Amino acid sequence: MGPERFLSVSFRSFQRHDLPVLAKISRDNMAHIIRCAWGVEWKDELLFDTLCDEDAQTEILEIDGKIIGYYCIFIEDKRVFIASIQVARAYQHRGYGAAMIKRIEAIATRLNAERVELWVQSNNEEAIGFYEHMGFRIVARQRNNLLMRKFVPPLNKRGHQQFRRDFNGRTLA
Repeated sequence: MGPERFLSVSFRSFQRHDLPVLAKISRDNMAHIIRCAWGVEWKDELLFDTLCDEDAQTEILEIDGKIIGYYCIFIEDKRVFIASIQVARAYQHRGYGAAMIKRIEAIATRLNAERVELWVQSNNEEAIGFYEHMGFRIVARQRNNLLMRKFVPPLNKRGHQQFRRDFNGRTLA
């Protein structure tokens, strides 16, 4: 066995020239799910509109300068909404999605948001399982979409998380 190679994993801000790579990652992951759930073809333009929205906050996940994933969030009062989160297929099941969720939760906590939410297609069983593993719970259904929510603990005056909440927002001991 040869020497281990250490990878440089980093986050950076989205730039417009990232769009083709992000579209390919999203299309590879989502085209079949969208077609099965809604009977329509994937459209890159819808993703572009979301990522380029002036209120969107998008970060790119890279390994050694190669884009392997991204997330796009919107901050709305006491909620952080995940509009899109994707990891390239070749890099799935290695903890990168969990790292992005934890980063989003840290942003929510820092902004004193109460919860993180996202919509997921009801036929995307792998994603639903992942989100449940990360502590999200299904709170609503709208046609073929499920709204998933995770409450995040607030910070106390010293900047530490005070307590945990269940998926209904009740404080846990």
